[in-house]
Amino acid sequence: MAEIVLGIGTSHTPLLSLPAELWAAYAEGDKANPELVFPPNGWTMRFEEALDYVPASIKARYQGSEPFAGWAARCQRALDELSATLRDAKPDVTIIISDDQDEWFYEGNMPALSVFWGQTAPMIPRKMIPSRNPEVAAAISHGYGDVEFDVPVAGAFGRFLIEYFMEHDFDVGQMTYVDPEYGGRVARRYPTRDGGELDAVRETERHPQGLPHGFAFVIKRLFCNEPSAILPVIQNTCYPPNQVTPKRCFAAGQAIAAAIAEWKEPARVAVVASGGLSHFVVDEELDQMILSGLARKDPDQLCSVPRNRLYSAASESMNWIALGGVMQDQPLNMEVVDYVPVYRTPVGTGGGWAFARWQ
Repeated sequence: MAEIVLGIGTSHTPLLSLPAELWAAYAEGDKANPELVFPPNGWTMRFEEALDYVPASIKARYQGSEPFAGWAARCQRALDELSATLRDAKPDVTIIISDDQDEWFYEGNMPALSVFWGQTAPMIPRKMIPSRNPEVAAAISHGYGDVEFDVPVAGAFGRFLIEYFMEHDFDVGQMTYVDPEYGGRVARRYPTRDGGELDAVRETERHPQGLPHGFAFVIKRLFCNEPSAILPVIQNTCYPPNQVTPKRCFAAGQAIAAAIAEWKEPARVAVVASGGLSHFVVDEELDQMILSGLARKDPDQLCSVPRNRLYSAASESMNWIALGGVMQDQPLNMEVVDYVPVYRTPVGTGGGWAFARWQ
């Protein structure tokens, strides 16, 4: 019989691939980011507009670049700890719950929930983004995969999970292969301060694309490019109008746990949530709401996280909520290895980087 032996939650921000001395250069990009969504209302606004909106208490948390080295060191220690824990557990199957951001899915096809169950999935090093600082771009590309190879996938269990989802009222997408190239358009339909909606569409030219970044980060950083079989479970956390909801994520996690319990093959299963917590703007209240709900195994708290706190990249927190559903009835306890809120500009851009395990 299959059994869950480990749970892991990890942030996967590009900052985690950068040395501290490049954090300030990366932060410069926040000034041009159209996808900044500010708590508590969940309004999208430009950096310049936010200078007049963000309260003084948040601005005071920005201390320039002086704390960056300490914060970076804490994040790397936590990742080292999670990597050792995952590799020591020796899972036969590692289910990775994450999201896709303009990688495999575009508005030509954007499933709310999908499972990749081919026999292998490619790791393809990412091309550097031309507009970025070259050192920053190179480090980010390296952090999401520096070696091209095929990652083994637990295809048989993947099919079983898809069929379990369908039998239990989840309409799930499925993939068994990767196309030679991907590209397309995705609109960011986030609310604006005037009651309207962000008018921003990102277009990505067609290009070879391996595992999306949330999955590739786990392979590269936690598995050190030596993974056992994985199973990618992909949630559309980011993009309205068919974003998943906290309640639905939690229920999907419970279904994953139930499917594992019914799988007849002897297998040690780890489940990893990749992404989050709050970013591109720090929202410590949201982060603590989720972390405390996970620690207490409180489904009411996890399922009632306000939707207006979950636009843009903060939406990746729902990958953790899905993991909470997986762990709800397991005899495994959560330990927060570290939580590092990083304020990298005066308007509170940055993120709440979190690292946790259930064992």
